[in-house]
Amino acid sequence: MFSNYKTKKKPQFMIIPMIDIIFFLLVFFMMNSLQTVAQKALSVQLPQAQNASNQVQMPVIITVDEVGHITMDNRPVTIDEASQVMTERMAANPNAAVILQADKRTAHGQVVAVMDMLKTAGVKRLAVAAEQKG
Repeated sequence: MFSNYKTKKKPQFMIIPMIDIIFFLLVFFMMNSLQTVAQKALSVQLPQAQNASNQVQMPVIITVDEVGHITMDNRPVTIDEASQVMTERMAANPNAAVILQADKRTAHGQVVAVMDMLKTAGVKRLAVAAEQKG
């Protein structure tokens, strides 16, 4: 009875909605990965003010290589020069953040000396960079 009304239409494969879904998933995962990178950097809670400016403050990055050479913002320095620069920066901005990147083969004493220098310079926000296992 209903067999006369059947359409012999072949099913269509709609590619446009599939492309939309794939792009949506791509954007979702890209935004999610950017959010997790931002969360790993530093946990900072900023105070509120009516006249606050949107000044982006980059953390000071101090790197200690395998041999013990110190670089500050991609510039080689001695520990005394680094101490002087950090004292000046902390006087200008006491809430400045510092990220210490030390090679895992660096002598423990050298890393402790740099951390002690930072403490003496008045650094209150120190993060030690590490790679995630896995």
